[in-house]
Amino acid sequence: MSELTQVVSRLRQALDDMEAELKQEDPPVAALEDFKVVLDSVRANVLSFVDAADPAAYHRLVRRFRLRRASQICQTVLSGIVAGAITSDTPGYAKFRSTVEETVAQLGALLTGPG
Repeated sequence: MSELTQVVSRLRQALDDMEAELKQEDPPVAALEDFKVVLDSVRANVLSFVDAADPAAYHRLVRRFRLRRASQICQTVLSGIVAGAITSDTPGYAKFRSTVEETVAQLGALLTGPG
C-alpha cells in the first residue's frame, strides 16, 4: 500500500469516527465551519491537481483557493471580534495581529507598485 493510500485510509477512518461522535453530541458550529473550509480547500486542490493540464494552471488555482480560504477564515475571525468572542487577551491574538499587519503592508506594496 502506497503512503498516499495509507493517508487516505486514515483520513477516511478519522472522518467516520468524527461523524459517529457528532451524532452523539451537539456539534461545535464554529469548529465545523472551519472544518468545512478545510475540506472545501482540500477537495478543490485535489480536483484542480487532477484536472490541471499544465503546472502553471495548477499553481494559479492553488493560489486562488488559498486566498479564498484565507478570506473565509478572516471573516470568521472578524465575526468573533465583533461578537466579543475574540479580544486582545485571546491566546494567539498577538501573532494573528502581527500577521495581519504584515499582510496589510504587503497588500499596500502590491497596490502602489514598485518605486
